[in-house]
Amino acid sequence: MTIRLRVLVVWLAALIWGAAPAGAQQALGLGAAPGTSGTATPGWTISPSLSFARVYDDNVLVLGPGSPLVHDYVNTINPRGELDFNSARSQFSAEYDGAFLGYQTLDTLNSYDQHGGLSLRRRLSKRTSLFAAGSATAAPTTEFLELTGVPFVRVGSFADTFDAGVEHLVSKRMTVTVSGTFQQARFDPNQTFASLLLGGNSIGGAVNLRERLSARTTFTVDGDFQHATIGTADEIFDVQHAMVGIERALSQDFRVFAAGGVSRLGVTAFGPPRTGPSWKLGLVKDVRSTIVNLSFDRSYVPSFGFGGTMQNEDVTASIRLPITRRFYTQDSVSWQRSDPLVIAVPELRSVWLQGSVGYAVRPSVRIEAFFVGVRQSVGLPDPLAHNQIGVQIVAGTPMRIR
Repeated sequence: MTIRLRVLVVWLAALIWGAAPAGAQQALGLGAAPGTSGTATPGWTISPSLSFARVYDDNVLVLGPGSPLVHDYVNTINPRGELDFNSARSQFSAEYDGAFLGYQTLDTLNSYDQHGGLSLRRRLSKRTSLFAAGSATAAPTTEFLELTGVPFVRVGSFADTFDAGVEHLVSKRMTVTVSGTFQQARFDPNQTFASLLLGGNSIGGAVNLRERLSARTTFTVDGDFQHATIGTADEIFDVQHAMVGIERALSQDFRVFAAGGVSRLGVTAFGPPRTGPSWKLGLVKDVRSTIVNLSFDRSYVPSFGFGGTMQNEDVTASIRLPITRRFYTQDSVSWQRSDPLVIAVPELRSVWLQGSVGYAVRPSVRIEAFFVGVRQSVGLPDPLAHNQIGVQIVAGTPMRIR
């Protein structure tokens, strides 16, 4: 046993046997375990966790239809940590999530996924607050970055995003938010996929207005723009969106929203400007430990894969549900349709599936069976399919820093 593996095993044992009986955090990125309180605790809190999983992977090389599929078993060690601070005027959060992937047969594919994020909110006065958030992800494949217009292939990938802005309460009923954003995607050099993974970056801004019409109804106005630079040829794409809508609280724990407007792609080297409809709608239901989310949106989005800009439609649904006091399930599905606007590239149809059923051995230790799958068709009727199924043990607990 290597020194690194011994350290991780000792950490897992310490978490299992020495953890306090406070609610644990979900280690797979599917949310907190059912029963975890969402109330912010004043002061500093650190939440370390560690999981070990045994996974069967039916397409480790991420090959498309017609190619011989290669399967293998994967051992995954996933250390994770969160650091939170809460006070009357400030909220700060930092997280790190990494995964050591060890393949049983194809050990040349051994890799390490990494994800990190930061968020900060500071109330400057009774009416004005500053906020900022950023995240970065490095992975050995493109599948789970969920970037628009990017085909699923086994190539090292990196993506990051950063947002910052000001929120101001204009009156008792009206709030205005002004923000800026930066996003980029990079892929390891690969001659086979050089024309499929261009990479690039975008910079933009947004203005959002919320006017409370009544105790349950809010009128919304949203406008944003993106200036995207794609590939080594520095192709430029400017995209704007403008929408108006309504948010309605049907009850204390059930909210629906809908908005509609236009998307516009400016003049490019490939043709004149394009304009089309954009909209979004959805619902959020949050009852104690049960959370249901459903959303649909349509807009123009720059493509870091094939290049150009896509007319993108996205449907996402997720549910977190306690079955009994100790059993729970967390499931999500996302469907994405991306059609090219200015460049003759293939249409993309992508699906992401996640599901888990867990048992809380104690508040700080859980055992979970899970499934993760993706589907994608790239201009062809037969989709690429990649499935992973496994079992994991998760140990973790939040701890106050005095």
